[in-house]
Parts: sequence; structure tokens; C-alpha cells
Amino acid sequence: MTLKEALKKVTKENRAYFHYKFPDTRFDKTIEQKTEQEFLASVNRKTMNGFQEWEKSLEYANLVALYLQSKQIDTLHNIYKVVEVKALEGDDKAIATLLKLNKEINAMIKGFSTVQDAEEDDDGLSV
Repeated sequence: MTLKEALKKVTKENRAYFHYKFPDTRFDKTIEQKTEQEFLASVNRKTMNGFQEWEKSLEYANLVALYLQSKQIDTLHNIYKVVEVKALEGDDKAIATLLKLNKEINAMIKGFSTVQDAEEDDDGLSV
């Protein structure tokens, strides 16, 4: 499940809070970040207490894990580009690192396809 899909399953207010807390998850990144008071007014709340309680939930923890996973993938992509350039220049360490990265990425892809196959096989019916 992607972060976007998971966010669709939470309440509108909690989704807004998540985007407030992690502004780079918003669709429109050109909108300026709201202050706490502006955010509270936009969700018609007086305090952050309910959101702070929600931060202790498994639902929130799962969303943060999905968010961090997406950041990790971005970081891996950036590292790959840097290592690839150095490897193409003939740097022996970079070549070895690039080969290791390729192996790791292939293992991830294999893992993703296994998960997708399992999700497709699950028809949602209990036995």
C-alpha cells in the first residue's frame, strides 16, 4: 500500500494534520506552510490535543513508516545516480558498490512482486 492510498483511509482532519506535519506529502507543494493557529482554524479545532493523541496510534505509526519508506527510496535513487557516475568514470569502489546496489534493488523488486502476487491471490473471503 502506498502512502497516498493509506491517507485516503484516515479522516479528513487526520489527513490534513499529516500533511501539516509532513508538508512534502501535500499534492500542491507551492502552498505556504500554515502556522499552528491557521491549521487549527482550517480543521475547526481549538487545540492539537486530539492530533497529539493520534500520533500515539498504530495508524499514525504506519503512515509515518510509509512516508519514511518513500523518502528512503528517494535517497536510494540519489545515491544510485552518484555511484553510477563514479562507476562509469572507472572508480573501482564505485563499481563494486553499484553492483551491490543493483543486487539489492533486484531483491527489492522480487520482494515487491511477491507481495503483489499475494495481494492478488487474496480475494478477501474468509475460509
